[in-house]
Amino acid sequence: MKNSLSILFILLTAAPETRALTIRNSKHDLSAHSQTTGPKAVAEQDTCLFCHAAHKPAINSPLWNRADSPVQFTFYSSNYLNNYLGQTAPTMSDLNASKTKLCLSCHDGVTALGSVFNIAPNIVQMTGSMSAAAILGADLSNDHPVLYDVKPGAGPPTQPGTDPEIQLPAATDKVKVYGTTNRVECTSCHDPHDNQFGDFLVKSNANSALCTTCHQKTNFASSAHATSNAAYTPSGGAPTTVAEYSCRNCHRAHGASSAQAYILRGSEEDTCYNCHGSPALTGAKDIKTLLAKASKHPTETVAGVHKNPELDATNLGMSKRHAECWDCHNPHKAKTGTHASPGNNIGNVLLGAWGVEPTYGTASAWQAATSFVRQIFNDTTNYKEYQLCFKCHTYYAFGATPPAGYTDVSVEYNPYNRSAHPVRSTANAQAGSTAPKALAASQMSSPWNASANMGNQNMTCSDCHASDVTSDPKGVHGSASQYLLKGPRRYWPKNAAGTLWTLADVKNNANSWSTNLFCVNCHPLYVNGAFTNNVHERDDHRKTGVVCITCHVVVPHGSKRSRLIGYKSDPTPYNYGGARTYDKLVIEGFRKALSRTGYDKDNCNSKATGCHTGSGTFEP
Repeated sequence: MKNSLSILFILLTAAPETRALTIRNSKHDLSAHSQTTGPKAVAEQDTCLFCHAAHKPAINSPLWNRADSPVQFTFYSSNYLNNYLGQTAPTMSDLNASKTKLCLSCHDGVTALGSVFNIAPNIVQMTGSMSAAAILGADLSNDHPVLYDVKPGAGPPTQPGTDPEIQLPAATDKVKVYGTTNRVECTSCHDPHDNQFGDFLVKSNANSALCTTCHQKTNFASSAHATSNAAYTPSGGAPTTVAEYSCRNCHRAHGASSAQAYILRGSEEDTCYNCHGSPALTGAKDIKTLLAKASKHPTETVAGVHKNPELDATNLGMSKRHAECWDCHNPHKAKTGTHASPGNNIGNVLLGAWGVEPTYGTASAWQAATSFVRQIFNDTTNYKEYQLCFKCHTYYAFGATPPAGYTDVSVEYNPYNRSAHPVRSTANAQAGSTAPKALAASQMSSPWNASANMGNQNMTCSDCHASDVTSDPKGVHGSASQYLLKGPRRYWPKNAAGTLWTLADVKNNANSWSTNLFCVNCHPLYVNGAFTNNVHERDDHRKTGVVCITCHVVVPHGSKRSRLIGYKSDPTPYNYGGARTYDKLVIEGFRKALSRTGYDKDNCNSKATGCHTGSGTFEP
């Protein structure tokens, strides 16, 4: 075998001097004299013949000396590649004409390492075996895609070049693509003759430089993940930081999770839990604990539904409802920082996510939005948190019939309603409301009681829906309270004892109302021995213990009537509908007073026993 070795040595040393050819004593040196651990020949001394045939006819270039893999391979596929970009999944015919086929003749884990053509009887006696990490197997669906084309600028077939995050490697780069279609092969990232960078990589992958050769994620360089100096030690790797490990924190080029596409390290939430689990990586937020609470988004209970990209509502409907981390957070663009209150702008953590802005058409109260416009959150000035929530909690996602236990919030925040919390519109901008629109500063708590700005403030959904523990990470991840209600006061419409809140609780300082009643997070209700609203102060209300939901809707997003008043005719869930007389809405007519505390019996009409009958014209 001396001649064949000499010829190949000449061929290899004639190559450009841009790489140090270090196959000797590397894992690819299968000769008996190899100094590495792992499989090697019992007696054969020729390093090159395990891949190359110097004299006898080769079955494939370059002078290939190995047997074909007998395996039927399963190839990578994803919504992004196959549906969005319109690329066809590879076939065995594609593989048989590729360079990747040559690599798989060892790394399939089936073909004998000593199976060659250039020596009789075509089998070299071997000792040892490949490590599990080196065996790709027949299933390539959890490996970085090969035999696909790199489309610079990407984008769907009808809109090529609209996705700048995919780029061709520079002509001088060591990462290579092949043919007129720029096909990805194993040798795009691996050089089987050179192991100076480990794993036979064509160049160092420090800071995920291999990944970013082709994947140039917009705004990733300024994202929280790209700038984090948090100490991180990857499984089987050396200590580093989140920023340096970069793409590799979440993705694995080989042996990724089979539970999810996009070569993630685990299922989508488990990939995030790698840093945001319990305990969390130093400097990161523990989100896993929040998602174990009684009321939560179905991040862990619904799997395999989310797709990349989701550009409209087609994957958000009743049969596909899901709430993966990616649905609210873009890991390539999100930064640290949450929204400021008062206000309804998004915080930095939502950058790169998307939502929808509703359009209501005619000035009709208590109607769903007529259309929605997709909003991509490119900054924290022009985009609103409610737009993210409206993506899933309106008919945009689920059509005319909400899922059980849910409502269409586009109906509740319709600007032509008589009342609504200022999530979409401020109180003064609520077109359907009548004067006086805003409450008095004395009827609000900090930070909502700035008298100079009363009625011009907004709030976010997460001002009411978040963890029950104030020290927990912000956001609508999980709460011990139903409806994902935020603490510290988190009980509505029942108190901790399971009975409905009453004005008697407040007046008599019962059931820990000041620390438990949800409304008191923003509305003080009772200060220095007096109610802040004269209706609540009336003897026939506070002494008889009128139940809060006797007059107000259970779902306090918005109402057909002023001041979130509900009528007897309102359906569930707005009407609690309890068995007792006052465990349900009983009002049949209401008229907003001309002042915030100027109510009398004529403003309200009810035929319920003990209630009073008003007079005049009432709200519809």
